[in-house]
Amino acid sequence: MSEAPECFIFSQVPTHLAGHAFAFFRAVSQDNSHIWPRTEKDFERYALDGELFGVRRQSSGEFVALCYVTLNDNEWELGGIIVAPDAKGLGIATLLARFAIAHTIAHQRPWSYGQNVIAMVHEANNEPRGLLQRIGFDRGERLTVPDHAAPPSMRRDAEGKLKGDKFHFHHTGVVPLYNWFNDEFRGVLADGRSRCVLELSGGLDTLIEALREAASEV
Repeated sequence: MSEAPECFIFSQVPTHLAGHAFAFFRAVSQDNSHIWPRTEKDFERYALDGELFGVRRQSSGEFVALCYVTLNDNEWELGGIIVAPDAKGLGIATLLARFAIAHTIAHQRPWSYGQNVIAMVHEANNEPRGLLQRIGFDRGERLTVPDHAAPPSMRRDAEGKLKGDKFHFHHTGVVPLYNWFNDEFRGVLADGRSRCVLELSGGLDTLIEALREAASEV
């Protein structure tokens, strides 16, 4: 008898799981010099504000992926995308990023308030670049983090500077995002077997309708 396919739950991380989410983040990212370090208090705040998104195994409840979309200086920043090594290759990171961005657009309507949607990527970090472009981000300007603000754990270039690229998700990207959730999402991950469930207030139809409304404003 073949083993039953695994199921993964995509959701906003509730406040009572913020500590578990942080422990997972720290364990997976502690040796990654490309990821901006975050504290447990950061995670508590993200969860409290509905800005923390995660993926858990339905069977055990353990986290296998995380990201956040948080508001800073009038910009909603997608960041902290991590996936457990044993859950890679399933397309979890791409779906989680789509889910987090779609949820933010549907509920926060950033462009209605003159806000931008961005992501920051370390100049030497190639892994998230293709993911961001697949879900609708465009690469923008190269930025240098001021020395006083650069975390010591992050990798510097030959000149001792911390640099990264700023990616932008434009309002026009809402149309393909809506089309993907409406026409392509089937509740199955990239291996064709593993199932995924999006836990949403009001259900997937409510998210799709909110994206349709946002897309009609483009």
